[in-house]
Amino acid sequence: MTIPTTLHFPLVMNSKIILLSLALIALSGCATYNKNPATTYESEEDASLTKIAGGDNKTKNIVVVNSFKNQVNGKLMAKAEIQNQSSKPTIILYKFDWVAEDGSVENSPVWQNATINGKEMQTLQAIDPRGNAVDFRLLLKGI
Repeated sequence: MTIPTTLHFPLVMNSKIILLSLALIALSGCATYNKNPATTYESEEDASLTKIAGGDNKTKNIVVVNSFKNQVNGKLMAKAEIQNQSSKPTIILYKFDWVAEDGSVENSPVWQNATINGKEMQTLQAIDPRGNAVDFRLLLKGI
């Protein structure tokens, strides 16, 4: 018994379409998605920090109370006082990125962690490793 080619061709095409559709669905699951976004603060002339990007839900109870910057041995030192407004402890990751005089930003690859108890204040600080920064940004991420 022979199968007519008119029946065989649509069957092969339908299987290819199904396989292609399954492959596209599987690959769409690999799309990048930032599951842990950072909240970015930029220092102002009056030594305050302003949120310029993000809004990580896990750090919503963390408030930047004050910030400082000064020169130490020719390098910029940045400090930020933060407070946990929740009554529960919060674990965060933080890092300082450094802004050069020309406006370019040197992204620090290292995230530090900190545990801030409920209602507690804590000072985060870092020194520009390259020594050419004139300003800084503070990035916070919840864990």
